[in-house]
Amino acid sequence: MSLRRRPLVTALALFAALGLSACGGILPKAQPMEILQPQVHVTPDPAWPQANWQLAVVRPRGNDMIETARLAVVPTPGRIEVYKGVAWSDSTPEIVQQAMIAAFEDSNRIAAVSRQGNGLRTDFLLQSDLRDYQAVYRTPAGPPEIVLTISVKLVDFASSRVVASRVFTQTQAAAATDAHAVAQAFDAALGNLLHDLVGWTLTQGNQARADAERARKR
Repeated sequence: MSLRRRPLVTALALFAALGLSACGGILPKAQPMEILQPQVHVTPDPAWPQANWQLAVVRPRGNDMIETARLAVVPTPGRIEVYKGVAWSDSTPEIVQQAMIAAFEDSNRIAAVSRQGNGLRTDFLLQSDLRDYQAVYRTPAGPPEIVLTISVKLVDFASSRVVASRVFTQTQAAAATDAHAVAQAFDAALGNLLHDLVGWTLTQGNQARADAERARKR
């Protein structure tokens, strides 16, 4: 009985192998992913005040779409997709956090800035929520407009008190509809937004320190 079954089992196994091979030949190939390195530039403003305190930048929070490394696009109102075949070199919150830190470091206006949790002494925390971070098509033909909305809070580390808060919004028209032009528009929009955010943070932190000093002298 067992001798009669062997050819059948062998034949079935061979057929299954051939079937899998055939299926593998018709399955669509994975599309190669191009990784884009953000190029965010923030030009220091001579009007920014000097700050003698230290800042820790908390990793921004975002929704499920923003938490990825994909470039989000809104082709029609209420519909969110991603650009195919391209992705950022890191998740969007990580990119924004690193760009924030670099903008403060390059300003040469603050005693020290770092990521939260690195063990350094901190006077203020900068918390943020990424509300909008996408390319929006106002017309079907494009090109799209980049829309960024970031809500921030400056928090006194010792007391955990919010000393200032603000919502920053920036838009930037892309030069074309291709992903590279859209990525460049993302970089420009974030750079302009961070220019306003850095100046605001330095001013609000100095004001909070001055208010605290006056309160101690009373």
